[in-house]
Amino acid sequence: MNKDQKLNFNFEVGEPKQKNNIVVFFLSSKEKTKDDLLTFPYAMKNNLAEIEEVNEKGSIGNLKLSNKSDQKLLILGSEILVGNKLKQDRVVDETVIVPGKSTTTLRVSCCEKNRWSPAISENISLSETLLFSKARTNNADDIYNSKYNKADQFRVWEDIDEKFEENETKSFTNSIEEIYRKRRNNVEEIVKYFQPAEDDTGVVIGIGSRLVSMDVFSSNQHLKDYLPRLIRSVALDSFKKTGYKTFLKTKDVYKFLRMIEHSDKRIYNCTTESLGDYLRFNDRFVAGALLTLEQKTIHFYAALKELSPPPDYKSKVA
Repeated sequence: MNKDQKLNFNFEVGEPKQKNNIVVFFLSSKEKTKDDLLTFPYAMKNNLAEIEEVNEKGSIGNLKLSNKSDQKLLILGSEILVGNKLKQDRVVDETVIVPGKSTTTLRVSCCEKNRWSPAISENISLSETLLFSKARTNNADDIYNSKYNKADQFRVWEDIDEKFEENETKSFTNSIEEIYRKRRNNVEEIVKYFQPAEDDTGVVIGIGSRLVSMDVFSSNQHLKDYLPRLIRSVALDSFKKTGYKTFLKTKDVYKFLRMIEHSDKRIYNCTTESLGDYLRFNDRFVAGALLTLEQKTIHFYAALKELSPPPDYKSKVA
């Protein structure tokens, strides 16, 4: 992979769809690819993946993951692991591909800073949401600028504290899961509204009239597995019922893509425990990463940083 190469945005951008203040552009591709990767939600649901502390003492920044399937396993950055079997809830730092029938160390950050307790039950699960979009953007920015390709734990905690204040929510352990539980019924109404077509492999999501993030996958099935979590992630940053129509257009998505093209880029090889190569990009406007395996796009994530957003709405819905 060459960091100066032109990124291959081989998809069509659909017309915007809006529910409340959440706006979605689906990205479609006519290319049919055979995908032999399992997604983390599927693997956890079917007991094909196992998560535990690295040892009895535990490590805030690491968890042990066992892929019990013969297939490669895709784990998305910002997936949240919760439950009392863990000493505290954790969020995955960045997207990785884990070989079949293997055990690896997963880089994570704490998202429940007031708990470090021994296991009191065998409860462990994958959250229904990803880390909210603002913190997800900040993690991509921090990993790009980190000497050790690591998220900034203190900024993760600051972002979560800020989110608790915004939502006027309290949690004894400061678990980000509490914010999602408070908003769950309202957010699920939005999630059900957006359904991808068979040719869709990606999505760009906005709030009001500001684009927030883009995720592109190697297959339609991967998009279907992750779309509800992506919608929840953005909805947690700004849930609002509104009678106003967005003025975002497809041209705004193409402008987003051009900003990515002109951003600073770096190449990173994955660790020996995971597969693929990263092309990370970052500047004052955008942050994100492209993960490829054998020159095939597995996951592409990009986020627009919050600078001076335009007005939220232009006209009322007819």
